[in-house]
Amino acid sequence: MDAVLAAVKRFHEQPTEEKMPWYSADVRKTVKLNSHLPSREYDPASWRDSLSCVFNDDQLDPEDLPSACRKEVMEYVKYVIELREIMAELLSEALGLRSDYLSSMECMKSESLVCLYYPKCPEPEKTFGIPKHSDTTFLTLLTQDATGGLQILHDDHWVDVPAVRGAFVVNIGDLLQIISNDKFISVEHRVVAQHVGPRISVVCFFTPSLKAAAKPFAPIKELLSDENPAVYREFMFREYYEYYKTKRPVGESALLHYKIR
Repeated sequence: MDAVLAAVKRFHEQPTEEKMPWYSADVRKTVKLNSHLPSREYDPASWRDSLSCVFNDDQLDPEDLPSACRKEVMEYVKYVIELREIMAELLSEALGLRSDYLSSMECMKSESLVCLYYPKCPEPEKTFGIPKHSDTTFLTLLTQDATGGLQILHDDHWVDVPAVRGAFVVNIGDLLQIISNDKFISVEHRVVAQHVGPRISVVCFFTPSLKAAAKPFAPIKELLSDENPAVYREFMFREYYEYYKTKRPVGESALLHYKIR
């Protein structure tokens, strides 16, 4: 973990001209660098830079990555994929299903790895590192340095998440909340901007394989009964993602749009 955090810091702190080839707003590029201006005019800007790497069905070509962090990122990806399999088994068993249930759904078979750099902010009260949101994923694994700044919303209060060296923060995503029929709850969280920094974190978002994404999602039938009817309607993954990105009211969870009223 220390190695990938150091490599991400090294990449982001290169001279601008070294990073320029990686800057892109092209959604088709699998590896790109961004500063986070709002995608919609009424969304807030965020105080961070991110190197994002998107790969489907566990396939990532090392040559697609910047040389400054290539080795460490590839080693980290291998590690989190192994951890994903363990988490999938544990979560399946926690739902009372066979241990390979979630893995067989391929609901976490694609990944988006985001290497984040939060510079120290001169006026942190005027912005966020990342505003309040929940993840549009099945599962999120995050490792962070000791700077702090991550908070979760609990009982209408923002609570600091301690930065523990060598530990992962595991977030349930919206899609896992839906298919578990609210047995697992997606957590709203944010990253505050700070006078100190930089803050470094590496986040891996797990989403469906290309095969699984072509099928509709809904609460798992084995979890439903007369006493526990479906809370959410059926939908396609692309539909959900597009609603979250382009139509969702600011500050509102996309889950509400798919609830059976």
